Amino acid sequence: MSRRAASFILGFALALLVGGGLWWWIAGRKESGRGHGAASAAAQAGQKVSFQLFFPADGGAIKAEPRDLQVLDEPKDRIHKILDALLVGPKAAGLVRPFPEGVVVGGVLLGRDGTAYVDLRWPNHEEPPPGGSTEEIQRVYSVVDSVTLNIPQASRVVLLWNGVQRDTFSGHLDLSRPLVPDRSR
Repeated sequence: MSRRAASFILGFALALLVGGGLWWWIAGRKESGRGHGAASAAAQAGQKVSFQLFFPADGGAIKAEPRDLQVLDEPKDRIHKILDALLVGPKAAGLVRPFPEGVVVGGVLLGRDGTAYVDLRWPNHEEPPPGGSTEEIQRVYSVVDSVTLNIPQASRVVLLWNGVQRDTFSGHLDLSRPLVPDRSR
């Protein structure tokens, strides 16, 4: 057999092998997507759960507002959805959004030791929003309390700003260490 014929046969066999593997992979993904029917759709949609979101309020306080959110069972999904709702802002009068419009959740990690790492991002803003000591405490603890008092697996929070852990957001509160909830309210 010539080299040319052997190369053709080897190339054809390789193409069949790759094509068969691709077909097997695609067929498996389609089956896993529809194999469980309503159970699969319900698992992706999650369930409605009541949470207490903590928002800055008048007089330097932080007050809880009940909120029903559609969440999955995974704590990381719940943390993300809680923070998304927190950043949208409150529905009740007398409460305010903890961060300016445009601040979003960049990511959430939950360590085995109970530390939730929350990355807040504000496109086109390298620095966190400025504020006084009361405002900084309200902002930070609205996040910390909303996460730790709703998610049993999260006992403390490390805040990141644009992917970096900062010593402080506005110069008043030490953010170089994980923060625990403030249960004095």
